[in-house]
Amino acid sequence: MARRSRDWEEGLSKDLKRTIKARKEFFLALLDEGYEWREALDKIVKLVGVKEYCEFIGDIKPSNLLNQLNSDSNITIETLERLTKPLGIELTFRDKSKDKNVA
Repeated sequence: MARRSRDWEEGLSKDLKRTIKARKEFFLALLDEGYEWREALDKIVKLVGVKEYCEFIGDIKPSNLLNQLNSDSNITIETLERLTKPLGIELTFRDKSKDKNVA
């Protein structure tokens, strides 16, 4: 990895460890770029550090976190809420049939 890329990644990692706002903005930017939510969350967890991210959540083991990020795992809404808590994200549902563009 080039030094400039490594420096950028280290700076991003520090920002993500420091504030919920940075984690949320980066997560939403990744979603806007087309990442699936698991891919985006996995990227953030790896930049922050698995152990550190688990500390943000409060009651999950690193191995359990990694298992939940596995695309083969089934995840409950409660677990998803716990995983996104360090991002400052609130899960909501809406009726898409009320959208103008839905047939």
